[in-house]
Formats: sequence, structure tokens, C-alpha cells
Amino acid sequence: MIKSRVIIPFFLLLLIILPFGIFDNKDEINAVELSDSTIGYYQSTTCKISLLEFYSENLESDKNFYINENNYADINCFGKITGVDKVDDSFMVSVGTNTSGNFIIQSLIWLSFFMLIPSDKKIYKFSSKLIIFIPLIFIFQFITESRFYNRTNFIYNNELSFTNYYLIGNLIFYTFIALVIKEGVESRYNNLINFVPFIFLISGTFSGMNLNIYLIILCFFGVLNFSINQKIKIFDLLYFILSIGWILNLDQNDFFFDGDKLRGFTNSELTRQSQVFWIIIFYLSLKGLIFLINSSVQYFNFELFIRNSLIAGSLVCFLGIIGAIYPLGNFLNFYIFGQNKRGMKEFSSIAGNTWRGFAPSAESIGEFYGFIILLIFLYIYKYRKIPVKNFIFLLVPIIYGLYRSNNFASISSVLLIVFLSILVHSYLFEKYKKIIVIGLILFITAGFYYFTQIRTYEYLSTELVYEATLHQNFYPRSEAYSSYLQVEKKMIERDLNTLLIDEENRENASSTYRFLVNLLTVNFNIPLVPNIVAFISMISLIINRTEMWGIFIAKFNPSFVEVIIGSGPLQLNKYLYNHKIRLDVPKEKLESLYLPHSSLLDLYIYFGMFTFLIVGYGIYLIFKNFNQKNIFVFLSIFLVLNIIKSDSILYIHSSVLVIFTFLGLEKIKDPDDIE
Repeated sequence: MIKSRVIIPFFLLLLIILPFGIFDNKDEINAVELSDSTIGYYQSTTCKISLLEFYSENLESDKNFYINENNYADINCFGKITGVDKVDDSFMVSVGTNTSGNFIIQSLIWLSFFMLIPSDKKIYKFSSKLIIFIPLIFIFQFITESRFYNRTNFIYNNELSFTNYYLIGNLIFYTFIALVIKEGVESRYNNLINFVPFIFLISGTFSGMNLNIYLIILCFFGVLNFSINQKIKIFDLLYFILSIGWILNLDQNDFFFDGDKLRGFTNSELTRQSQVFWIIIFYLSLKGLIFLINSSVQYFNFELFIRNSLIAGSLVCFLGIIGAIYPLGNFLNFYIFGQNKRGMKEFSSIAGNTWRGFAPSAESIGEFYGFIILLIFLYIYKYRKIPVKNFIFLLVPIIYGLYRSNNFASISSVLLIVFLSILVHSYLFEKYKKIIVIGLILFITAGFYYFTQIRTYEYLSTELVYEATLHQNFYPRSEAYSSYLQVEKKMIERDLNTLLIDEENRENASSTYRFLVNLLTVNFNIPLVPNIVAFISMISLIINRTEMWGIFIAKFNPSFVEVIIGSGPLQLNKYLYNHKIRLDVPKEKLESLYLPHSSLLDLYIYFGMFTFLIVGYGIYLIFKNFNQKNIFVFLSIFLVLNIIKSDSILYIHSSVLVIFTFLGLEKIKDPDDIE
């Protein structure tokens, strides 16, 4: 073990330095200081100067430059400067990274990190037959998502042939990954659950690929689950039936989704082949995660988990700061830790408020920071002692990271859960439980009533639909401002039905919009009795989600079958591109990725009405296991409050945290928790 702690870090250092430091010292082509006059020099000496050679020459330069990865470069250009351009006042330095080379190097880096997890005393032996399934499953992606890989790898070839060395090479390397995972898991199986927080540090998305290393690991456990538990359960049967529906109902289109910040955990195409691949991957990953957690919860260690959370959370904050200050740090963060989106290159906040730093989303990382802070408070409050005292100082960067993320929902829900946990543990609550609960309900009702008095009921109940109306492609023959005026006139008159009488408008309106307008206008004239649309409209105003949910209503145009079963897991293609809308946003934001900004809506796109089963089951678990001594009850409530207004479920690390927490509700209990 001591040897591995020395050898593995040394091996990691070589993996990071060598690819970006190798250069030919005999060609007499050296790096020069970057300036307007030397751009031509770098453009004429491509693939000759290494990144580290370039950076050492420009270490003290006052020039503003940004390092971009060039995944389409030749393997001989790996780690070398492939071009320099100037955009405004910044220099864009392109570095060859080559997708196939990334696959090998990044896999070795992350598997080495994996091997740093301490081994167990108990060693499990799994069948070697499991290794066969991993390469066979994942090689299928190269065939199904050809549009993605054609853009990122110039040697890509998906022809099924014995002479296609691209597929054969990938097949061999997937086999190697599966073998290493098997060997590593056998001696670390019981310890993995305590290292879950590190998925927020090591994101694990391959550069130039739409794949995440955790999907491979979880699919390994999914296959292992089948080899051990061979019974077909109700969930398996239901998922199989839904899968048939998702495949048969699929209406292929030509739109392509590059994944953006969701890369590695989303489907890039809307084809039957890619749909089949992601249905299989999602199923095996989910089964594998549930199997891993359920079978190792008895080895869960609160103090070890808290220590790892503190280390991972503080490193995410620290590396985010490093990446914002130093261009090389920003690039290496992306490459070493497998970010699906580059960290922020400036220390200033987005729009003056949110700063996501290292993470792809300020909301998801804010929730993780809040989760850590709440976990430590609940532990201290329950056990009356400070956990891992030697690491508790790491709470400072985590609090700072939460502050910079400006995640008001996370901050306020932490405070709310702290108040609730103190309340339910108090003597007054035990003695006057019913009175306190009724009092809280009356207080919330009074607060809601006060909010409705600030604005008129008509405004509150229709603002969400009004926002959605602005983003529909109504009156397409008119220019934007003229169209806006016509829509505004109809909204002032509360005349949405006649707005949809126009045949062209009705065709341009999403099915979601037409449905909600119909629901709203049926009961609209009953005073102070809001229907479901009016109620959601008020909620969206309270939590500041009116604009984003309005855009969702305008974009979401499901068929009847999709309303029932959704579009399929990790399939956002149709939602994002299939229905034409006219965004009423500033020009600089027109090309932004407009996600629903609610994990409930995300799940509805994936699973349709079955989302209510998922949500209902989660709420059932909270009520079933509610106990003031159960830390995971309060952590689950915290996550529920946050994912209502965030897209966190779309990121693999947040999804794993949610599933882990809800399974922990029932499975992770100390003896003194049982009444």
C-alpha cells in the first residue's frame, strides 16, 4: 500500500507532464514570447512546440491568452501548439489533444486515481466473463453516434470490418479498462461508497468523446448485479416495456446536440441506434449504482465520508480559483479531471452574481457545497462532536464557494433544514407537535396570501403563461417588435383563446402551451380559486423561475405518447431543437443552452407521466423513514427543495448524489436511530 502511494502519484505526474512536454530539441524551433508580431511564427511552426515549452516562455508575459484543446489534431501533434489566433484583445492558443490519445491518457489518469482508494482486507472475486460485456456494449456507441465522433476524431471509422483498426483498437482498450476496473473493485468494493464525494472533483468526461468514465464503472456493476441476482423484478419489466415504447415512438430528425455542459451524460442524436445505446447504458448504470450502494452500506463511515467531502469540495473551490487566474491551470483542470465544460477563465462572476468556478453549473456545485455544510451540522448536532477535526478547516473554502455560487436556494434551504432539525429535536416540538405543525402551516399560508396581495391575482396567475406566450413564434410574418405588441395586446385583454384561433399561431404553439392555456381559461373567472396553472405561475414567481419555465412551455412540444412515457432517458434532442420558437431575450443570449431549470421537468422530458411515480416514491421514502435521528432524511429534503428549481439531475455527479442520499434514507442507520 505504501509503495502504491508513491508509485501512483509519480505515474500520474508522468502522465500529465510527458504528453504536453515532449518536443524535438534538434529542430532549432523554439518557443517565443507571444505577441501580435509572433502569431505568424506559431502558425508556421505547428506541431513543433510543446505546450509546456510555450508556457515557460510566456510565464511572465502580460498578454491575455486562452488555451483551447484541438481534439481533431493528428496524434503526432499531441501536446503541441497547433495554431494561434487573436480574438479582440485575447490570444487563442490551440493545443493538439487528439480524441484517441485522450481516451488512453485520461483513462490511465482516472484509473490511477481509482487505485488510490484504500484497499479492503476482504477481497471479492468476480467472474472474468463480466469483462467481455463492457467492450461489446461501449463499442456500440462509435457506431450509433457517428455525427459526434466524425467531428472530434479525424481517424474515426465506424465500418464493421476486420480491417477497421480504429474499432478494434478501441475494443481492446475497453477490455483493458474493464480488466483494471475488475481488479480494482475486487479489493476496494466495500470502500467505494465512502468516496462518492470525489465524483464532484474528478468529473470523468473524456475530451472529444460523449462518454463518462463513471458510466463504464457503473455498467460493470450493472452487469455484476445480473450475474449475482438473476431474478427479473417489476422495475426491470416496466423499464423493458417503456424501452419498446421509446424506440417505436421515436421520430428521427437531423438535429445534432453536441452535449455542451451535459457532454458524457446525454444522447447527441435522435436515432433508433443511439436511443438503444443510451437506454441500455442508463439501465445498467442505474442498476449498478443501486446494487453498489445497497450491497456496501454496511461499510459506510460517516467520518470518512465527511472527510472526503471536505477534501473534494475544497479542492473544487481551490482549483476553480487556480483555473480562473492561470490559463494553463484552466486547461489542465479540464484535461486532468475530465470536465464536461471548461471552468471559468475569469474570477469575475457571470452577470455579476454566479461564479461556477471549476464546475459546469453554479447551481449543482452550490448544492454540493450546501450538502457538505448541512451534513457536518447534522452530524455535530446528532453526535455532539466535531468530525475529522484535522480537516474541519476545509469548511472555509466550501463556505466561500457556496457564497460565490450565489445559489440562494441552496443557502436558504440549508438554513431552513437547520431550523427544522433543531425544531424537531426540541422538547417543545415533542410536547406541542400538533400545535407547532398547524402554526407552521398557517404561517406559510399567511405568507403566501401576503405575497398574492403585493401583486394582483390576475398578474400572478397568468405571468407564467404570458412569459411562454412571448417566446412562441406567433405572428411570424411580423417583425419581432410588431409581434411583441400584438401578443402584449392579447395578454392585456386576457384573450389567449382568440390568440390561438389564428390557424398559423395554433400550429406554431407548442402542445404544452395549448394544454396549459386551456386549463387556465376554464377556471380563470372563479375569484381567488387558482387552478393548477395559476398555482404553478405563482410558485414560479416566488422562486424566480418564470422566464425559464416560460421558455420550457414554449419549447416543449410532446406527442400524446411522449406525454405518457417521455422521450427516453438522456434524450433532450427533440425538446431542444424540434419546435421552433422566437426567444424574447437579448441577442447575446440567443445561442445559450436553454434547459428547463427544474429537475422535475427534466425527468418529465425523459419519462413523461412516470415522473410522478419517481417523485412519489421519493416522497414516500422520506415519510416512511422520517426520524429526527436520521441524518439522511434532512439531506433528502434539502436535495428535493433544490432540484425543483435546478437542472442538477442532468449531471452525472448530482444524479449519483441524489440516488445515494435517497437510498441512504433507508439503508444507512446507526443502532441508536432505531426506535
